[in-house]
Amino acid sequence: VIIQGRYDVVCPSRTAYELHEAWPEADFKIAEVSGHSAYEKEITDLLIEATEKFKDI
Repeated sequence: VIIQGRYDVVCPSRTAYELHEAWPEADFKIAEVSGHSAYEKEITDLLIEATEKFKDI
């Protein structure tokens, strides 16, 4: 799972895109209104959604 904030100035979106290009099987999500912090609601929601899916593995 790759979760990237569109407005992240610490880790640019380009790096997440390049990782996804190298690892196309990964689920790639862009948080449209978020930056770098895992405490931003959109990022937190995507992280919870991703970890919930792992319960069934």
